[in-house]
Order: sequence, then C-alpha cells, then structure tokens
Amino acid sequence: MEVSKTCASAICVCLLLLFWFLDMSMATTEPSPPQLNKAQDSIMRGISGLVSSAMAASSSITPNWNTSSNPCQWNGVNCSAPGSNSSVPAVVTQLSLSGFGLSNATILASICRVDTLQSLDLSKNFFTDLPGQFGPCPMKAGLQALNLSNNRLSGQASNFSSLPKLEILDLSFNSLSGNISTQLTYLPKLRILNLGSNDFDGPVPTSMVPSLEELVLSGNSFSGHIPMGLFGYGNLTLLDLSQNNLTGEIPDEFLSVPRLSTLILSGNNLSGAIPRSLLNLTTLSRFAGNQNRFHGSIPKGITKNIRMLDLSYNNLSGEMPSDLLSPDSLEAVDLTANKLEGLIPRNFSQSLRHLRLGGNLLSGRLPETIGNAMSLAYLELNNNQLVGSIPWQIGKCKNLALLDLSSNKLHGALPDELGNLEQLVIMKLPMNNLSGYIPNSFSNMKNLEVFYLGPNSFTGGIPSSVVQLPRLCYVNLHGNKLDGAIPSSISSLQFLLALDLGDNELAGTIPMMPTKLSYIDLGHNYLEGHIPSSIGTLSNLEILDLSHNNLSSQVPSSFASLQRLTYLLLSYNQLSGPLPVLPRWVKVDVTGNPGLTDGTEDNTPDKMIGTKDDFRSPTWVAAVSFVVGFTISFYAGIRK
Repeated sequence: MEVSKTCASAICVCLLLLFWFLDMSMATTEPSPPQLNKAQDSIMRGISGLVSSAMAASSSITPNWNTSSNPCQWNGVNCSAPGSNSSVPAVVTQLSLSGFGLSNATILASICRVDTLQSLDLSKNFFTDLPGQFGPCPMKAGLQALNLSNNRLSGQASNFSSLPKLEILDLSFNSLSGNISTQLTYLPKLRILNLGSNDFDGPVPTSMVPSLEELVLSGNSFSGHIPMGLFGYGNLTLLDLSQNNLTGEIPDEFLSVPRLSTLILSGNNLSGAIPRSLLNLTTLSRFAGNQNRFHGSIPKGITKNIRMLDLSYNNLSGEMPSDLLSPDSLEAVDLTANKLEGLIPRNFSQSLRHLRLGGNLLSGRLPETIGNAMSLAYLELNNNQLVGSIPWQIGKCKNLALLDLSSNKLHGALPDELGNLEQLVIMKLPMNNLSGYIPNSFSNMKNLEVFYLGPNSFTGGIPSSVVQLPRLCYVNLHGNKLDGAIPSSISSLQFLLALDLGDNELAGTIPMMPTKLSYIDLGHNYLEGHIPSSIGTLSNLEILDLSHNNLSSQVPSSFASLQRLTYLLLSYNQLSGPLPVLPRWVKVDVTGNPGLTDGTEDNTPDKMIGTKDDFRSPTWVAAVSFVVGFTISFYAGIRK
C-alpha cells in the first residue's frame, strides 16, 4: 500500500512538471509585439503629442495612446509583422485618426514622414483644407487608401497625381465643389472612389482609370444625361448616382458592365422605360431607381436575378408580372406610389422580407398565399383598392414587424390568427370597413407599439388584455362603434404618448391614467362620471382633450399642477364649479358647460379661452408630427 501511494505521488509530480514545461514552452513561443525602428518610433510619439494637444484644446476625449508603451499597440495603429527574422524592425502600415476632433492640418507634416504608410483614415474630423495636397510627403509614394470623409473640406478637388499607388479614395460628406474633369486621371490604380454628399456639379465624370470597381457620386448636383462613357468601365461592381439632377433615359447598355452588382439611381429626374438589359445582367442583386419619372410597365423577369428592387415613386403602370414576387432569392420589393393596377401576384417567395405596394391602384383580394412568405417582416399595402377580408393566413408570417393595410376597402372581422404576430411593432388598419370585435388574441403581441384601428366599424368593448401590452405608445381607435367602459388597465401604459378614442360609443368613467402621457384625446365619446384627479399627476401632459362627452362634477384642482400643459379642451360636457387657476400659457376651451365658471376672470358660463382652431395649430401639429416621425423613422430603420 505504501508503495502504491509513493508511485501515485511520483506520477502527480511528473504530471505537474510536464504541465509547467508545456506552459513555459507555450509562453516562450507567443509572438512578441512588433517593435518599430527608432526613427518611426520617434515619429509616432511626436504624432501622439500633437494629437493629445489638439484634442485637449477641443475638449475631445484623448485616445488610448500611452506614450510609454509600444506604438504598435495603440488604437488605430497597425504595424507589419517582423517576420521570421526578429532583428528586422516593424513598420507602421495603417493609421486611423477617425473621430479625434482634429482641425489643424499641420499634423499632416508629421504623418507624411511615415513613409511606409499604406492606409490613412482622417475621417470624422474638422479639417477645412489640406495644404498643398500634403505638400512634399514621402508617405504618398506608397499610400493605397485615403479616407477624408466627414470633414469640412471645401473648394475644388485638387489632382492626386502624387499618389501613384492609391486604390481607395473617400472624400464623401464634405463641401467640395466644382467640376470633376481631369483630377482623377492621374490615379492609375484607383479601384474605389467615393465623392458622395458634396457640392460637385457639371456632367458625371468619366475621366477615371479603367480599373475602377466602385463609383459613388450620390448627393451632389451632377446634371445632364448618364454618359455613355460610364459603360466603358467593365470592372464596375457598384455604381451610385443617386440624389443628383440627372435627366433623360438610361442607356440600355448594362451588358457592357458584366460585374455590376449594385445600381443606385434614385432621386433624379430620369425618365423612360426600365432598361431591359438589366434583366440579363446576372450579377445585379440590387437596383434602386426610386424617385424618378420612369414610366411604362414592369418588365417580366426583372427579379430573376435582382434580390432588392426599389422602383417606388415613379409613374409605372399596368399590372405586376405574375413572377415578380416568386424568385427563391428575392428579399425586397418596393413599388410604392406608382400607378400599378390589377391583382397582387399569388406566388410569394419564402425569402421575401420587405414588400411595399402602397399608393397604387391595386384591386382584388389580398391572396391567402401571403402565408407562404414566412420571412416577411414588412408588409405595406395601404392606399389601394383591395377588397374582401384579411386572410387568416397572414398570421403565419411570424416575423412580421409592420403591417399596414390602411385606406383600402377591406371588410369583415379581424382573424384571431393575427395574434400569432408576436414580433409585430406597428399595426395600421384605418380607413377600411372592418367590423366585429377586437380579438383578445392581440394580447400576444408583446412588441406592439403602434395600434391604429380607426376609423372602421369595430364593435364591442376594448379588451383589457390588449391595452396592457407593455410597449404600446400610440393607440388610435377613433371613429368606430366601440362601447362599454375604458378598461382601468389602461393605466398600465407607462409609455403611452398618444391616445385617440374619438367618435366611438364608449360609456363609463375615465380610469386612473399613467404618469408619462404627453397627449390624451378622449373627445367625441360617451364618457360619463367625473374627471379623475390623478390626471393632475401627469407631469409631462401637454394636450388634454375630453370634449364632447357626458362628464360631470368639477374640474380637479390638481390640474393647476400641470406645468407643461398647453391646450385643455373640456367643451360640451356637464362640468360645473370653478375652473382651477391654470398656468397663463394654457389655452382653454370650456364652451358648452353651463355650470362651469372661470375662477380666474369673469365667471361667464360659456367661456372659451382660445379656440378650437388654436388647439389644432402648432402644438397639435407637433404632437401629430411626433407620431408620423416615429413611424417614418421605423420604416427607414426596417428597410436598411
């Protein structure tokens, strides 16, 4: 037994020694950080001092550049590996000073001394000029990528003849102006050029070298036709000419650029038909021609290769091709605001995520096959002439985040299966003739924020489980035939920003309200009882409309505490007693309350302080604008 214990102990010691040697071996084989030679080390520490001084002067956050450490370990600094021969020093190959708040271009004199630099990023700073295009600068001989975007550069772009190896040039989001003619001719290796969001004008430049692969000229003032010279760049994979002043028809020459994968022409004044050569460009995956003047029909087979198609806000007409929504790889189709008519195609791709067909002349029913679009996250069919009921199969689209069927001719009850849309954020169904009860199954929509069902012809009560949804911030049930009391559970809506229950047949009292409301509209109902004094605790309340109801008793004295209140409408109720003293900036309408007196001035029963028109003016517009802005921002986010 003693022998066994001794052997076991010896084995443990051997294992420990083995692990220790393995650890030491691994530690000794880890590569050490590359070390710069003395000259570059000195240059980098000098740059660090200039950066720190500039950022201290501008109260910006100093980057994590510890001058006592190896510059190759600083944020934004990349060095080449020392190679197998550790005696060979490393060199700085990439330098990023993006977002450092720099404005003094004299720092470029120090950066220019880093003659091994291949990539320089000076974006998101405050440079207004670049003296002498860097002047004498050893760095320029080997520089391959230069990013000067998001600065304050102005004036005309100089030529870049002293950058013979430059492959990537980004000058976007500055204030550069003038024509682009020969400035880019002297960049023999240029592959990627971004001049977007400047003030360039004149014709679209065609003076770049044939090696160009990506060209972004968006957000300028280029004018004229799309030049035929662009179709000589056979290596182009991305062409963005959006948000300019281009006119005329698009040349039908896209087979000359066989590698093109992204074509963005939106926001111009282009006209004519959609070029048919786009249908045979097998590499093209995204085509955005929205906000132009294209007319004619949508070519059959246009989505055979294109995965993302945006032709919204044009003058396209006719019926949609039957194969438009069926290709297996299709992701997004946006044909909003055209003149399309006829039926919605029945074949839906399972990969389709965004479908926007609003603002057309589409008719017929929403196909039951919509349930096959299992990936659908965004469905907008508003402002058409669709008829029939909402198919229950739409409840199979469980990734749906936005559903907008507003302003159609839909009728019938809401299917319970809509409650399966647990990811839904926005539901917009107003301006139809929908009827029946609001399904209790809607309580499953835990992510719902915008709940817009009016006007329609819904009946019954407001389900208490629905108004308890945790993320609701906008509820509009205006103009239905709802009855019963407002559920007391509505007080749980801690994020509610707008509540419109107008023009219904509600009966009962107003419940306790949440504390974060800024706008309450319960006007034009049949509400009874007294106004809860707890409304006076809504410190953010700006607009309160309780007009055209059957409310009685006194106006709570707690209203005097509403320091942000701007408009108060209490007209045409049965209120009595004195009106509390309100802040002097509040516009009040108490017309049609015979027993209500103005305690601050003259006790006239039908007192109107401010008018209905006043109420519908600046702050009302601001409240509505918030909701519209919120919805639009959501749309934008979901389309990216």
